[in-house]
Amino acid sequence: MSLLNYRFADAESSFSIRIIKDKRRKVGWRILPIFSIELHERDVLLLKRLQTFFGIGNIYKHMPNKLVYCVQSFDELSKVIIPHFDKYPLLTQKRSDFLLFKLVINLLNNKVQASIEGLHKIISIIASMNKGLSKELKVAFPNIIRSTRSVVDFDKIGHPNWLVGFVDGEGCFYVKPNKLSFDVVMSISQHSRDELLLSKIISYLGCGIIEKPITRSNQTTFVVYKFNDIYEKIIPFFFNYPLQSVKYLDFKDFCEVADLIKVKSHLTLEGIKIIREIKFGMNKGRKHK
Repeated sequence: MSLLNYRFADAESSFSIRIIKDKRRKVGWRILPIFSIELHERDVLLLKRLQTFFGIGNIYKHMPNKLVYCVQSFDELSKVIIPHFDKYPLLTQKRSDFLLFKLVINLLNNKVQASIEGLHKIISIIASMNKGLSKELKVAFPNIIRSTRSVVDFDKIGHPNWLVGFVDGEGCFYVKPNKLSFDVVMSISQHSRDELLLSKIISYLGCGIIEKPITRSNQTTFVVYKFNDIYEKIIPFFFNYPLQSVKYLDFKDFCEVADLIKVKSHLTLEGIKIIREIKFGMNKGRKHK
């Protein structure tokens, strides 16, 4: 199945607009729209699949262990990326960034950036995207009023493969120590503005709760602790709809530990030793060639 159906971009994509000084431009600034997806280098095959699917863009090294798939061509953004996400809308609040991104592309198509008024209009839109304006732009354009940012709403998650793609990017399967031995836990963390989305995931999977860390006021987490829910709902779901990234390896280890807990091996010294070895090799402890 294509990455199109996995909606992987809801988890890891970025719609951004760079503005850099350029003396060659009439208004002194150059506007660069960019669509990108950044992953750990171990997921290079997933990025290559994405590149093949869209038929455009390039993959670059970004930081020691990161790769980024990037589309910067104005023509390709206008003819490929925007039509794709118009046809297959994002479900997270990232859709608001996409809509603002699309608005900037339309303004660039109409050459409004050639005037100071047009430049200010574009910057007011950028101020409402992602993390807003950089310090440099706030100093250069101190009187900019932010454009209105829409709030994304939807009835329900319509397809299991959307959730698979989202978990591929944002989910975590891990083993957590408890007083007696270990628990298996699944979680998805998001910005607090996507709490509605996480509540829809609870309804869709029929399990889980939402937690709000005291130390991180802007974070909300969907988490499944109950072993019966893990074993009877989470594991069967991801067996039927397999993960596509290297996170699949963490899921396999997660399932192995769940099987050991199911037969009470986690209550034996030998079982605890096996689980501990599996745990240390998962997620950040996994070694990739």
